[in-house]
Amino acid sequence: MDIVAQDLMQKDLTVLLKDDLVIDAVKMFYIHKVTGVPVIERDWHLVGFISESDILKATLPTYLEAITSSAFLSKEGELIFFDKIHDIGLKRVEEFMTKEVIYVDPTTSLISVADLMMRKRVKRLPVVENGRFVGMIDRSAFCEFLMERGVLSE
Repeated sequence: MDIVAQDLMQKDLTVLLKDDLVIDAVKMFYIHKVTGVPVIERDWHLVGFISESDILKATLPTYLEAITSSAFLSKEGELIFFDKIHDIGLKRVEEFMTKEVIYVDPTTSLISVADLMMRKRVKRLPVVENGRFVGMIDRSAFCEFLMERGVLSE
């Protein structure tokens, strides 16, 4: 029984274009209850991945900002934080996305997919064929697979 990425991947493709706004990414995370989304060009060529972490990192003060201003630890700091979030929301996804995306191809073995996800600590893994995004595997896909195949039955 050779199980490969295409057997587990979701084909309902939720993506962003690199020119979309960060606020669009946040809405997508909320609506689809995901933590990250592939970023593509119009021809479905995968060019990046944007996650909640990418956006959160961009909103937090740098080390230098934090040590030179006590404002980040006060009520005024909260206002600065929310202003920063608002400003970032109006910028393009391309500015904040991870450009070196970890992905697999449709014929990658199940064990290799699981190993890559654990070693790289990723929750969602794009499936790419000939440079084009064709599917997504997330951790829950493994549980679904085990239940559907009866692997965990008593």
